Amino acid sequence: MRTTLRRATVAALAFGTLAGGAFVMAPAAAAASCTDSSKSVDNPGYTGPWPDNWGLKANMCSYRSGGYIYSYAKLSWNDPGTAQSPSLIFDAAAFRVYLKKHDGNGPDPVRYYRTFGIEGRMESGDGSYTTPTIRHAISRWALGDGAWKLNWNQDGKGNRHYGVTASPRV
Repeated sequence: MRTTLRRATVAALAFGTLAGGAFVMAPAAAAASCTDSSKSVDNPGYTGPWPDNWGLKANMCSYRSGGYIYSYAKLSWNDPGTAQSPSLIFDAAAFRVYLKKHDGNGPDPVRYYRTFGIEGRMESGDGSYTTPTIRHAISRWALGDGAWKLNWNQDGKGNRHYGVTASPRV
């Protein structure tokens, strides 16, 4: 009986220490500052009779925790549903998330970026995707920005850059 009571006490103390330590050590959740943008983009590789404008939406979000800025994008798109074969719409499609230092003087310099391939997702029709969160150490003011990088099939122009509205500075 005494051994069982001792084991139960040790287990309770260990659990209480672990639970208390996890509670104290958990960082406060940072609220993200976000900005929405949308645009209608013509598919320059298709000249047929069907509608061919893609609806692209991006919600750029950023937040700061300590000396780091974090950013991600929530994306959605509407496929116009042309008669074009889905695998022939893009030669490549990606979304790039930028972390920029905001100093208030001219263009904001890019400190870090990461590109996420989304060609297969976009060629599957209407859809959405949230990029993984990226981070970089930036002192003072910073913001998250992004751009659609689309290489339309049969247009002969290579990658086209469609910028979005940057997140508020954090």
